Amino acid sequence: MIKKEDLELTDFWEERAKSLNTLKKIKAYMNAANKAYDETGDVGVLLSALELIAMAKGNISKVAKKSKIARRSVYNLFKKNSNPTLRTLSAVSKNIGVNIHLSL
Repeated sequence: MIKKEDLELTDFWEERAKSLNTLKKIKAYMNAANKAYDETGDVGVLLSALELIAMAKGNISKVAKKSKIARRSVYNLFKKNSNPTLRTLSAVSKNIGVNIHLSL
């Protein structure tokens, strides 16, 4: 059974995703997530940011289809403590317009 709190939380995230309605806002949000990751080392920060950007770009099902990855795999990518493959992460990121790079 769905709880009222779950619906309110869903509404919150949907509204948050709607606020990312320009490339400038998406870039600022991703940059903030990168900074938070650099400071904390919490991969969940990056995954949450990617999920919100995917929501802002349409929906998770569309992203999964464009990425040629099973929808369930894309949903699992965004779960807390997930351990996605680089291939999955790269495909999803590419299809929401986020570039991944590694550097020293």
